[in-house]
Amino acid sequence: MKTRRLSSPQLQAQAELERRLRAGLLSLWPDPYVNKDTGKTYMPHMDDEALFVYDDSPRWELLKGGEGAGKSVAGIIKTLNRLKRGMSGIMVSPDLPHFKKSLWPEFRNWCPKEIVIPSQRYMLNKQHQPHEGFELVFVNGASLLCGGIEKPGSWEGPNRSFFHIDEGRHADKAALTVLDGRIRIPGPNGEPPQGWITTTPKKNWLFEYFGPVQKDDPYEAFKQSIRVVTLPVELNRENLADGYVENRRKSLTENEARILMDAEWEDQTDLEKFVNIIWWDNCREELPPLNRNEPAIISLDAAKGSESNISDCFAVVMVTRHPHRSEDVAIRYCGIWQAQAGQYIDFEPIEQEIRRLCQEYSIIEVCYDPYQLHDMGVRLRREGIAHTKEFQQAKDRLIADKQLQSLIMARRVAHDGNPLLRQHVDNADIKKHGEDGVRIIKRSGSLKVDATVATSQGVARCLYYSI
Repeated sequence: MKTRRLSSPQLQAQAELERRLRAGLLSLWPDPYVNKDTGKTYMPHMDDEALFVYDDSPRWELLKGGEGAGKSVAGIIKTLNRLKRGMSGIMVSPDLPHFKKSLWPEFRNWCPKEIVIPSQRYMLNKQHQPHEGFELVFVNGASLLCGGIEKPGSWEGPNRSFFHIDEGRHADKAALTVLDGRIRIPGPNGEPPQGWITTTPKKNWLFEYFGPVQKDDPYEAFKQSIRVVTLPVELNRENLADGYVENRRKSLTENEARILMDAEWEDQTDLEKFVNIIWWDNCREELPPLNRNEPAIISLDAAKGSESNISDCFAVVMVTRHPHRSEDVAIRYCGIWQAQAGQYIDFEPIEQEIRRLCQEYSIIEVCYDPYQLHDMGVRLRREGIAHTKEFQQAKDRLIADKQLQSLIMARRVAHDGNPLLRQHVDNADIKKHGEDGVRIIKRSGSLKVDATVATSQGVARCLYYSI
């Protein structure tokens, strides 16, 4: 087959076009970007993702996302925007097979052929498969080194303006240190060099570099110069097959779902049982009836159903100081409502029960998790039924959950043996946070721990008051 050659005027026209592109006088880059396969337009899911994609600082960024959250796409759009402005870079996967089956096909879907020099446009055909690392050159003079970084040392040498590592959890940390040494060249308009990683999180070297600052942290200075964005898969639901989010969660443990769906920093080694159930059983004792003048705290917690935004479990726990040991606490009431499969909880009768308790007993405070119960808490307060307080689920929970664990171990929490509450306690694991904090979590998605959480909140608020 004969190769068709361009005539001299055509060559001159092509050369002029490329000159004008390099000079920034003409751009073939699309705005916005459209996926060739789906026809969908790229749009950031949230402000933090937009900052990640469009901001040229800080020097290091991490976008950790769930499976199917769109993290790789965000990294690719950022790569294309840097190339568009005349900056050359590096785009790699942990190894060449991963690059060929994941990152490169995705990049190909978002990269128009028109922005690549004519002699390399065939590389964007689906039929073409790279067999080694390569350099893709664009019509404005920018270029992109592509491939796998299974041997980070082999990437020493080229000087570039940026790098993108996809699925960094599978790469060696030398990938970061080697490529960081390669980004030395500012952009045409003074844009600073920048490197970013898109990945599902894992507590390996990624956590050492991009996780929260730890005590005596050797990477504290590095962490002061980074941006970390978390992209849960839920935000990308509209771009996924119907039912994907729910069905994927069904195949995962709670721990796995927090990593692979919610993009949280977590490892199985972080988890352990909340308390040995024998310790809880040893706290059982006979308690006198609660009288109406005995100060008490009511604590509320409601769980969101795993496949919807409605509650599938609701717990109401009432806590007082122990009637005979003022430094200890006693659980004087526990109500648990749980929906049947495919149904949801009607809050109305539960709210009426809470109102009854507030009328019959000396309720100092009703504390609650604001995520599901904000409206109820505000309503009870406005109507003068009870003083209500949101129990913050960040630092306050870490302190309260650790405190409850310690009190149970010391037999300082009295209860009457309520079997449903016992089950919720036995269902609970803890996730460690730092040296001193723990958080109560479910051992698996089908188990409920709402009464345990409500107990933790109620005990903390009861001990807060000098009653």
